[in-house]
Amino acid sequence: MTSTNPTQNLAAVLESPGARLKVLPRPIPKPGPNELVVRNHAIATNPVDWKIQDYSFAIKTYPTVLGSDGCGVVTEVGSSVTKFKKGDRVTGFGAVIYNDNADHGSWQTYTVLKDIATTKIPDFMSFEEGSVFPMAMATSAVALFTILSVPLPTGSAPTAQKSGLLIWGAASSVGISAVQLARNLGFKVFATASPAHHQTIKSLGAFEVFDYRDANVVEKIVAAAKAAGTPISLGFDAVTEGKQSAEILVSSGGKRGKLCLALEWDEKEPRPDGLEITQTGALRAGTDQAEMGKWFFNEYLEKALQDKSIVAAPEIEIVEGGLASAQKAFDKVKAGVSGKKVVVKVE
Repeated sequence: MTSTNPTQNLAAVLESPGARLKVLPRPIPKPGPNELVVRNHAIATNPVDWKIQDYSFAIKTYPTVLGSDGCGVVTEVGSSVTKFKKGDRVTGFGAVIYNDNADHGSWQTYTVLKDIATTKIPDFMSFEEGSVFPMAMATSAVALFTILSVPLPTGSAPTAQKSGLLIWGAASSVGISAVQLARNLGFKVFATASPAHHQTIKSLGAFEVFDYRDANVVEKIVAAAKAAGTPISLGFDAVTEGKQSAEILVSSGGKRGKLCLALEWDEKEPRPDGLEITQTGALRAGTDQAEMGKWFFNEYLEKALQDKSIVAAPEIEIVEGGLASAQKAFDKVKAGVSGKKVVVKVE
């Protein structure tokens, strides 16, 4: 039985822009009316963590605690929270990147989560598994439902979509989340990744997977979509290679397609005429798209995890040492990982 009694809150603190992380004690935070406090047992790092540390964006208040992916046990709930109770096993998308409140950063023992950005995890799922997907799923949900205007599902069975969906960079945590979500929404998913990850991505729902380094990858994807009778007019570029993704959509789906990017379009490249190109952002699931975010985390994702139509992915790589190894985890992701999520256990 996991204890839910608060003791001490230790945090991997970023004391100033560009500083190295330092483990320091912080007060155990208190939840607001629509918030809960979670005792983290596993925390996953995202590329945005080291990028904020190095380039000082999104955060204005220091010292702070970064991190958006934590998983653990609820220790306290706010006065207006009805979905969760003390002792629930949950995962959630920490809000520090958009509310600049260190209590909402995941890299600490106790984190505040918004109730609308929290999901109960099934008993068969470990805390480590539960930590790998909150931010990636939020990014993908905004991409599909908000940017690409895919209707929210209304039934248990997926409705076959008229358009194919391109997911470029499908082995990334965002890409692999998008593959699963898109499959559940009835899309034929045409994905790219290095060959080592093709079988995994197919097992998670991709219709066909292509090597992004193949000089003829654009032509091969367009030909495959034609052979399948499913033109690709929607695309999600999870790593923002941009130009090739755009070429596929224009060649396969024509000039009325939509391309969603994880990062900004490289303005050195001309934008294809007639193709709508927009950028996703996980933070929108807790801001202007909060109603969608609430449905996604509180209802859809909980059920999908329970029935295993969405599983924890990608593969987990544990960095030993608890919160003291947070900087090591940041550095490992900065150096580059492929098809893995770097996770730290919090004892």
